[in-house]
Amino acid sequence: MSAPIVNCRTLTEVYLDNNATTPVLFGAAQAVLHAMQQDFGNPSSSHSTGIKAKAALEQTRSLARQVLGADSGDIIFTSGATEGIQTSVISALEAIRARGLGGPNTLLLYGATEHKAVPESLKHWNSLLQVNATLKAIPVLSTGQLDLTALAALLPHAALVCTMAANNETGVQQDLHALEQVIRQGKPDIYWLVDCVQALGKMSLHLAATTIDYAPFSGHKLYGPKGIGFLYVRAGAPYRPLITGGGQEGGLRSGTENLPGIAALNTIFTELLKEEPRLFCSNAVLWRYRTDLLSALREVFPALVLNSDAPYVIPTTINFSVPGFFAKDILDLFDAAGIRVSSGSACSSKVTGSYVLEAMGLERWRSESAIRLSFGPAMTDAECQQACERIRALAQVVQKHHLVLTDADPLNVPDADGLYQFKYDACCTYLLMCAQRREAIIIDPVMPLAERLANIIQGQGWSLLAVLDTHLHEETNAASEVLRALLGVSQPYDNVGWTQASNDLTLGAYQLTRIATPGHSAVAYSYLLRHHMQLKAAFVGDIVLPGGIGRTDMPGGNAAKLQQSLQVLVSQLYPDTLLLSSHDYAQRFVTTFDQAIKETPLLETILAGSAEPQWLHALNAQALVLQQASSHFCGLVEVTAHDAIALVSSTELPTLLAGTALTIVDVREPYEQSAGALMHYLPVPATIIQVPLSRLCDAVLHQRLQPEQALLLVCRTGNRSLLAARVLRRLGFNQLWNLQGGVALLR
Repeated sequence: MSAPIVNCRTLTEVYLDNNATTPVLFGAAQAVLHAMQQDFGNPSSSHSTGIKAKAALEQTRSLARQVLGADSGDIIFTSGATEGIQTSVISALEAIRARGLGGPNTLLLYGATEHKAVPESLKHWNSLLQVNATLKAIPVLSTGQLDLTALAALLPHAALVCTMAANNETGVQQDLHALEQVIRQGKPDIYWLVDCVQALGKMSLHLAATTIDYAPFSGHKLYGPKGIGFLYVRAGAPYRPLITGGGQEGGLRSGTENLPGIAALNTIFTELLKEEPRLFCSNAVLWRYRTDLLSALREVFPALVLNSDAPYVIPTTINFSVPGFFAKDILDLFDAAGIRVSSGSACSSKVTGSYVLEAMGLERWRSESAIRLSFGPAMTDAECQQACERIRALAQVVQKHHLVLTDADPLNVPDADGLYQFKYDACCTYLLMCAQRREAIIIDPVMPLAERLANIIQGQGWSLLAVLDTHLHEETNAASEVLRALLGVSQPYDNVGWTQASNDLTLGAYQLTRIATPGHSAVAYSYLLRHHMQLKAAFVGDIVLPGGIGRTDMPGGNAAKLQQSLQVLVSQLYPDTLLLSSHDYAQRFVTTFDQAIKETPLLETILAGSAEPQWLHALNAQALVLQQASSHFCGLVEVTAHDAIALVSSTELPTLLAGTALTIVDVREPYEQSAGALMHYLPVPATIIQVPLSRLCDAVLHQRLQPEQALLLVCRTGNRSLLAARVLRRLGFNQLWNLQGGVALLR
């Protein structure tokens, strides 16, 4: 029998995402188990077992008061910070409404960098309770601190102000004393909520000495289990229970208390109150750890830029960006090496760019490449050194793949050759490279990818033969002009970048043939790609999209010319020739005329030369839909959730590998493979080939992947490999499996 996959793990995890969640302290976990098995009583029961449980609960409440400096006011145990925020917002809004305030002239203020739980809660309850006040974000300075002048100007019209003690993304701490002075001088009777989730154990808090009305906390952000938190409510502050019922917590929060979670908090509070020896580090030690980690990061990324820094931050959060990288590049690299970091908030990990950094006025590239590294106040010296060593080891990977800014090539392989497909949002940019000639051609560049493309070509030391656009909506493409100037296209070129007098352009064994294909725009061309004289693909701009047809209602668009262009194009190509478009709205990467006709029956009508009104009406209807869309689209594409790929769990993998002649396709990028080779995680030896998503079209074009092959696709999380499997499925591959959960579940 094959060994369990868990035994194949070769990398220990270095966890540096403590602002998202933390492991449970050993003592806290023991306290949880003891509360579940021994002191399991219901605090509301009147017998001895219940009395013991009640005493433990109240002892924890007393410890919380000591930790928070809250000898007055209420400490209410909750399910976590989000519940505490909801309860606070409801309590304040009810009091605001009772005072006869509300309507658009009343302001509810929140920091522009606040955790989304706060503005979303304000928005929800403001509407539901029909207070109908105006929500207003308080601007922040470039340091991340609230703009006190702007706040002072807003306060006269405000009834509630929400701020945070320390930011979850940047670690920026607010000066609560200065805030209090501005708030109480500007509006003494305003209600004040302070999100203290990231402050516990990292900042000194003396809540009873302040006029903060509400302060929510979360257990799992400081070595407690998930599902437990607590809320401080200042004495005299209005309070309305969110949950009513049995009257627990003195009627302030009904529902049987989470005694195991509270027992964990007891352990954590006890540790926080210890003098020596203690698990939690002093501030000086935490700053030393930060310095060591930053030193290791700069060895890997010399051009690293900090997005927040001393003296405005707590030491346990490092937020940085690296020029020329998107956050995903660094996340994938670190994750392959067993280092867990994140991009911004864990609650918004799918968002490109950080609203926090944008609110601080930082450049878009810093927002899109931002990485958050966060450690906990109980980090040990050994853990810090292990993290530094693991980070420094990545310097070799970065150098091997030329990832540094001076000669960056995030997708470099030693024999770089052939076709790369880059994506930014729904835009597709292509890079055609010839290793023999050390030359390259770029097709349809977009500005956010310009620096990356330049770094690739400069890093290789190659020449740029041409920058081509398949079509123009304006006089020129700014990204193309930037690349031509930066990389020195010396030959004369026309408005789409064509550098030859003839309609053929040669790049080693590759040949591009240009044919005019207007219709989506007035100036438009398709480029037929041959390799060793064999037709392989066509760059078709936006006249054909994967799953749709280009629109004709834009300036320069012409339906009759679109029909003529499609007919010309189909006469030049085979039914299965790969069509490479400028946009891909459905993550399909590529199409063919055979596939396009199946997915868009209107295309067959247009190609058949049917009378114009019949299909023009349909095109006009599509254009109307696109005109009403909130975003710009170059064509209407029907997005479907079709998924016919067999998923394989990590437990099923040994059996599949033993019984099927599978080729494993690793769709991770080369630097991920170098940082954590897939073979180390497989239960049995297997044939592995590497085909990054950016090279998937090239692998099909050069038949590195064959439809009759049995393929198991693998990536870090299972998302990219599932996407690759869907693309291949559309191209006629039928024996496809996807490793569910990816490499992450093999470890």
